[in-house]
Amino acid sequence: MSLVEKCWMITSNVSVIAVLIITGICFGIFVRPYMKEKKEAIAVSTVYIAVMLVLYIVPPQIDNFSAYMMGIMAAFIVMYAEDRRNIYQKIFLAVTFFSLRWVAVAMAARLDDLITKVFVFQNTIASREWLQYGLYAGTRILNLIFCIVFIAGGVWLINKAFVYKKDEMSIKEMVLLMIPSLVGVTGYGILQYYLNIYEKDTGKNLIDTYGFYGALSFLHYLISIIAILVMIVMFQNWKVAQEEQFEQELVLNQVSDMEKHIGEVEKLYQDIRSLRHDMGNHIQILEHLVAHNNMDDAAEYMEHLQKEWNDVSPEIKTGSPVIDVILMEKMREAEEKRIRFTSDLYYPENTKLNAFDMSVIMNNALNNCMENVSGDDPYISISSFRKNSIFMITIKNSYQGELNYSDSDLPETTKSGKGHGIGLNNIRRVAKMYMGDISLEQVDKEVILSIMLQVE
Repeated sequence: MSLVEKCWMITSNVSVIAVLIITGICFGIFVRPYMKEKKEAIAVSTVYIAVMLVLYIVPPQIDNFSAYMMGIMAAFIVMYAEDRRNIYQKIFLAVTFFSLRWVAVAMAARLDDLITKVFVFQNTIASREWLQYGLYAGTRILNLIFCIVFIAGGVWLINKAFVYKKDEMSIKEMVLLMIPSLVGVTGYGILQYYLNIYEKDTGKNLIDTYGFYGALSFLHYLISIIAILVMIVMFQNWKVAQEEQFEQELVLNQVSDMEKHIGEVEKLYQDIRSLRHDMGNHIQILEHLVAHNNMDDAAEYMEHLQKEWNDVSPEIKTGSPVIDVILMEKMREAEEKRIRFTSDLYYPENTKLNAFDMSVIMNNALNNCMENVSGDDPYISISSFRKNSIFMITIKNSYQGELNYSDSDLPETTKSGKGHGIGLNNIRRVAKMYMGDISLEQVDKEVILSIMLQVE
């Protein structure tokens, strides 16, 4: 083997290895926004590169499709081992990157074929080995640049387009999002199949014989990447529409709850007014019983009257009848679930604080507590204080688990589905209307929700 042939072989191997390493790095960048920590994405990238290098270097070599499939599967196993949440999203990431790698590298190959055909293998330089090698080395570098541009560009566009990175992905959403990727890989396989058949039958390269084939295949790969992006954008728009619809339904439900609470308050006041109206008669009866020395009957009548008063008198008095009803309702729910419920909440007087806004805060906060309270001695406690224009509400509950904050200042809730995280965001939305904010923290086995409002 001559020196130029050795250089040619070394350059070819180095270019392939460089593409493998770049692809692995891009894979790590691709999955990073979806993983908890940076080191998990690095592990995915490292395993992928290691597997691909071993499969390329160690004989016997297997076909490219099988090799890259094994590399993707190894990376997927690492993703799932590092973070077992949201498995359907991880399948989507693996399949999408697998497709992106194939179409991006194939696009680079088509451009490389064109450049090689035009500049490297011309008859005019066929006898100049070193010049031919120099041009070949240049095309390898150019191919490497094309690969970086297409793969990194695809990764950046997909990550930018995919907004709902932290949401749980359903199997239906996964299948929907993977359709363009699967079509792209299938199309690549069909094009390669006909290329191989033509070369086997004629001994010629289809691209060299029919130049439009290269342009057609390049167009297919480009459309495949665009289709992935379009499907993701359509998916985002659908998710946004779903969220808006759900939030509208949530507001309507909150309005319905308010109407129910107002109705309960009106009924309570009606009962109190009826009891007050009859109070004169009750007093006359008691006076009559005492005057005739019927003390036992008087005591029994007083006991009955006390019970009737307790039934209509609010157990919790905050200063707002609507909030009283909400808290009493939650207290009774807590009693049924054997949860200790204490409240020291006082509705601030002479403020701009709206009862409806306050009900949104308390309903969402207490619903969240009821769903997540845990422990041997479960409890929920509410307190408040006001200093000048600042009104603070603190709600605590026992919690045996550990809050996961991910990349947000608010933790992910334990519930899944459409309502995931809506409650806390609704509380924050109301707080910001009053130039305030919320915070949620865990101290040992206790979760503390703090809500700050400016009420003047």
